[in-house]
Amino acid sequence: MHIFVVKRRNLYIVLGLILVLIIALLFFVFTRDKAVSNYSTIKYTYSNLLPEEAKELIEGNPHIVILDVRSEKEYSKGHLENAFLLPLKELKDRKVELSEENVYLVYCDNGKDSQKASKLLSESGYSRVYTLVGGYKKWPYEITKSVIYTD
Repeated sequence: MHIFVVKRRNLYIVLGLILVLIIALLFFVFTRDKAVSNYSTIKYTYSNLLPEEAKELIEGNPHIVILDVRSEKEYSKGHLENAFLLPLKELKDRKVELSEENVYLVYCDNGKDSQKASKLLSESGYSRVYTLVGGYKKWPYEITKSVIYTD
């Protein structure tokens, strides 16, 4: 009969290695499941564009829809050329008027409301949405002034 003698130091090393392997396995399992579930909840996103990038997008894409999400009063004081007025407060109800196939550049006065509008559009399935960083106030290029006629 042979008696197997284990030194205490070797036992601690083996137990430590087993513990590290268990922790690593648990970490891998839980982070992998979380990453997969987060990925499945993200449908679409939008991109932020600086004024220079937005101008290039407009010039390079004649079918782009420029959405001004400010009020009628702000729009009439000045807006980007060919911009379509769709105030943020009306966007949720009127987004069905917009095609998911179009490219959208969204802007407001300072960029805050356009972020909200872009998020709403992207979460609703609009996959090509861009936000003008800094909004109308940071637009260094030509603007158009027009009067809105209401009945």
